[in-house]
Amino acid sequence: MTQVRINYAAGHLPGLMATLLGSLLLIGLVCLVVIYQQLAEDNTRLQQQWQARQSALAASRQVAATPVVNQALAADIAAAQVQIQTPWLALLSGLERAQQAQLYWLQLSPDAKRKQVRMTVLAQQRQQGWALVERLKKQSGLADVKLKASEATEVNGLRMTTLHLEAGWLF
Repeated sequence: MTQVRINYAAGHLPGLMATLLGSLLLIGLVCLVVIYQQLAEDNTRLQQQWQARQSALAASRQVAATPVVNQALAADIAAAQVQIQTPWLALLSGLERAQQAQLYWLQLSPDAKRKQVRMTVLAQQRQQGWALVERLKKQSGLADVKLKASEATEVNGLRMTTLHLEAGWLF
């Protein structure tokens, strides 16, 4: 019976360089394991601190559920909320629809409290001013459009008409 030899490589111990390299890799692995364990402990500790702070913050919020508010400050906040909720874009888009090429808006003073809009417009001809008043009367966001005053003025050598208009603001 013949014997079968499976390992043809001659066995020998690793050389000095391979032993040093393996030792360095083993030492590096041990250092990384130690650093990982420290980081894991720090992470656990920080998560516990964060949870303690969150629970303390939630408890303080429950205690201070009804804050004491200065009445003047509360009135200012309410006025600001009304200003924010005022439909400014609807008013401005309506005025843009009534605009013509030869009309120049000098002043627009909307007053949300009184629901009133005052306008000063510069026109080249008085008839353009009357036409503007008629177009503004057709706007759904304006009511009771009136021409308060008109005056002839000179702008850069051109005769112009200044119109002072007033309207009720519907919102």
